[in-house]
Amino acid sequence: MRTMRGSLLPALLGCLIIGGASYQIWQFERTTIDLHTNEDRLTRQYAALEMAVADLRSAQAGYVAAGQNPSGWMQRVDDLTTQVEAVLAERQRVGHPDAVTHLAAAQSRLDALRTSDQRARNYVRNDQYLMASDVVFVESLDINGRLATEITTARDTETALNQQEAATIRQYQLGLAGATVLLLLGLIVLPRRRSPEAAEAAGAEVPSDSSETQASLIGDTRSTDIHRSEPLKIAETADVCVDIARLLDGRDLPALLSRTAAAIGATGVVLWVIDDARETLRASLGHGYSDRILAKLGTYSVTADNVTSVACRTLQAQVVPAASADGCGALAVPLIGTSGCVGVLSAEVSGAARDGSTLPLARVIAAQLAAVITPLPAVSAAADTPPAAAR
Repeated sequence: MRTMRGSLLPALLGCLIIGGASYQIWQFERTTIDLHTNEDRLTRQYAALEMAVADLRSAQAGYVAAGQNPSGWMQRVDDLTTQVEAVLAERQRVGHPDAVTHLAAAQSRLDALRTSDQRARNYVRNDQYLMASDVVFVESLDINGRLATEITTARDTETALNQQEAATIRQYQLGLAGATVLLLLGLIVLPRRRSPEAAEAAGAEVPSDSSETQASLIGDTRSTDIHRSEPLKIAETADVCVDIARLLDGRDLPALLSRTAAAIGATGVVLWVIDDARETLRASLGHGYSDRILAKLGTYSVTADNVTSVACRTLQAQVVPAASADGCGALAVPLIGTSGCVGVLSAEVSGAARDGSTLPLARVIAAQLAAVITPLPAVSAAADTPPAAAR
């Protein structure tokens, strides 16, 4: 009965984690859909606004066109001006503050255009068509152009902010999915890695050679008395993944690499970023190594015969076990994006992690890093420049 309860608890926790994560991911998806709908509405609204401004310019020209009835064109200008003013007022009410600044400037331009238009109308009523033409084709045309520029800038600002918010929500989705996988992995792995004493307390059969069993669990068949495996740092890795998903500034990467090293049991990690030509890997950032050592690492050819290049070339994680009981092992995990490998996360691991047992955690973190890393320029990339966040 005790064994049954022990097996049901992880299953129940797994169901709760999956249910909660699925609900939150669904909420993120709804928000993303709303943002895409808002972007479509912005596109249509600003397109109509820009067309109305262009029609304003043409309608004013009708004041002085031969054979035209100026009063009809004046009514057309009034209608268009009212339409433009209504849209500008609505966008200032609901738009982003950065865009509202340009919309307010556009409103000022529209007020100036009204004043200029009134002068042109007075000249037309007094049959001073030469003076009216000067106002319409010089003064009003210049104001109209400035009005169109402010509207275009406001449109670009709102669209970019909407797209940035959608990209951030998508990164939250990826971070939550990664954290969920890690938690489920912990529910699967941790019960299997418990100590013999815990197994005996739970009523399970304890193998006669407990030290050999412990060695096999951590994947080390060379020695059975080095050390006992340590629990994987699932929660720490999940936190790192979430913060990578929220990354907006490449200058925050060094701190995240430090936390990555702690999560996977590494004494040092290096983030290698591929160049635009996809021929060279550059040691872009590191933790646990001095700037001099990073500069000495320099670049690797993707075709070179080392674990970092092999990981990039084959898109497969590479593990180098420790050569001795007191030595260090190494991991090289490719950062795989939609366009292929964008870099490699290499780590020098020691202690309980030197057998490669933390490779699953490193792979999850590498998957998150791949979403925020962009290739470096092929020639002039500075080794100490943090890679920019992709979105």
